[in-house]
Amino acid sequence: MLFSEQFYYNHEALQSLVYNAGLRETQISSPSGWYSGFSLLEILPLMEDVYSMDIETSEESYHFTGDDLANDWPDSYLIKDPERNHIIFQNDLYSNVTSLHFSGTPMDSDELEIWLSWEGIKELKDELNRFSIIHNIDIKAVEVPRPESKLISVVRANGKVPDIIMLQSSAIENLVRTRAIQNLVNMDQTDLIEQGKLSFTLDDKLWAAPFYFDSQVIFYNRDLVKNDIEKNWTMDDMEKIARLLDSDAIHPLAWNAYSSNWLIPFQVSFGKSELINREGIITVDDLPTEKALNYIISLQNQNILVPMERDAMDALFIAGKAAVIMSGSYAIPYFESLGLNFGVAPFPMNQDTGLPVSPLLDFKAFAITRRTDAPLLARRIIQYLTSSAVQQRFCPALAKLPVRDDVFSIPGINYGYLEVLKDSAERGTVIPPLNVYSIYKNNMWKLLRFALSGRMSVRQTLEQGQTLMNNTMEN
Repeated sequence: MLFSEQFYYNHEALQSLVYNAGLRETQISSPSGWYSGFSLLEILPLMEDVYSMDIETSEESYHFTGDDLANDWPDSYLIKDPERNHIIFQNDLYSNVTSLHFSGTPMDSDELEIWLSWEGIKELKDELNRFSIIHNIDIKAVEVPRPESKLISVVRANGKVPDIIMLQSSAIENLVRTRAIQNLVNMDQTDLIEQGKLSFTLDDKLWAAPFYFDSQVIFYNRDLVKNDIEKNWTMDDMEKIARLLDSDAIHPLAWNAYSSNWLIPFQVSFGKSELINREGIITVDDLPTEKALNYIISLQNQNILVPMERDAMDALFIAGKAAVIMSGSYAIPYFESLGLNFGVAPFPMNQDTGLPVSPLLDFKAFAITRRTDAPLLARRIIQYLTSSAVQQRFCPALAKLPVRDDVFSIPGINYGYLEVLKDSAERGTVIPPLNVYSIYKNNMWKLLRFALSGRMSVRQTLEQGQTLMNNTMEN
């Protein structure tokens, strides 16, 4: 392991030992294979920018210059080797390293506030606390329900904003229009999956760095559904499974059919190629939507689907009174903690169209507020949180899907029905970063209840939905 006298910052040797108890090894991919090591972002001082860097090996010296080489540090590594030192920098492996020199500007800020929400608060706080100890900075991590709404209120009141906020894609347009967050145009996006970037891109700019995502999936009770569900099963298969079950004793199928979030997957399966068109409009009264809603109502009319909201559905599934449910992958750790005998499957294929029932992919991300006092420190912390090292630790612990392609290929990564989640991600539809999506959800909420209760026909429901959408968009 390299010691501090082999690291030089602005021509002066660093005084402390590089290795400390706060560091944790991570798996690293290089052109020559897989290694274990430590991110340079964690073992070197925090820098606002690095404009010169030299790697010296036993055979040769390598000189690097650029506007900010520190942007490469989160995904550059010191390789753990008891006999020789190696460094991976800009995806290249440098063997037998004898020293590393760098010059730049040290981080000026030493404190920061970040608002967190959703699952994994404890794990995120642990990661942030570890990073703060390593670099001797003060990170105030605060759990805030609906952080995007609170940020808009604080901005409008001209109050003190946090530096970083955790958010979901549907909040982006409001936050951008109220000038609450800044874009991340200069942040490296190379390893982020395209769906993640799409979820937080507006006006051709990335406004938040995706951190993880959940997918809608099928859960089934293995005590009731005797055979495992194959990944390429169909809607016909789903109906056959449901008909074999005693609908007087249990609910064969259950999901929140009152929410458009569970209508959209079926809309896509019946041929809706885009949820929002290029003019920013959601069409409600089209043929794919009509077929999707008719299909869901037909399941209900056959007494094999019982629409219900999440809490009631989960309670029945836990009690063994619901056989097959549609929910989010976030429920996997919860059901596992209860010791339930369950399986997980991707959504089925539509045998008539050859298209999948496409699960919604719900990304969570980190954005930098526009009025932050520590923009560069905020950027470094987001780089750390979205690094391969943190993704490898956080996502398996909570059965989340990582937002980096390289994490999927790490040897030994196999957790929480990962293969099913990967299949779901490939078939998935991203929640768009536009207000019109929230408008669609709100407008359809009551209308879907009317349709499922028989108080409105499918055609009346969709015509009324389109009228509401048109009126809302005009206003």
